Amino acid sequence: MNRNPYIDARLQDWAQWKCGGIGAYRGIDFSKEYNDGAFIDYTADQEDACLEMDMAIACLPLDLKRTVVAAYTWDGGLDVVVAKLRVTRQTIHRRLCHADLRIDDFLIARREREKQILVNC
Repeated sequence: MNRNPYIDARLQDWAQWKCGGIGAYRGIDFSKEYNDGAFIDYTADQEDACLEMDMAIACLPLDLKRTVVAAYTWDGGLDVVVAKLRVTRQTIHRRLCHADLRIDDFLIARREREKQILVNC
């Protein structure tokens, strides 16, 4: 099973936002090779997108939630995640694939609810 590149990119953005400080509209720019504490400013749309991902992750089952948070926010890479969660690399990959599917479903359902609300107003 392959990962969803769109969801993976959104999760990477969420992780940068999460590690940079919630609600500060600023985060560490991890894309720079030599990051001397450089900050980037988040727009309101980026902040909303990260909050939306935060809600989607919160709705995941506990094992998937732990895996997503560990894979995207813990330092040390996949070896640390495997060791601390006491699962194999294949299990991590499978859980991330399942999390991608559930997050995508969450985002689609959210868009549908927004459309229904706009039509009914």
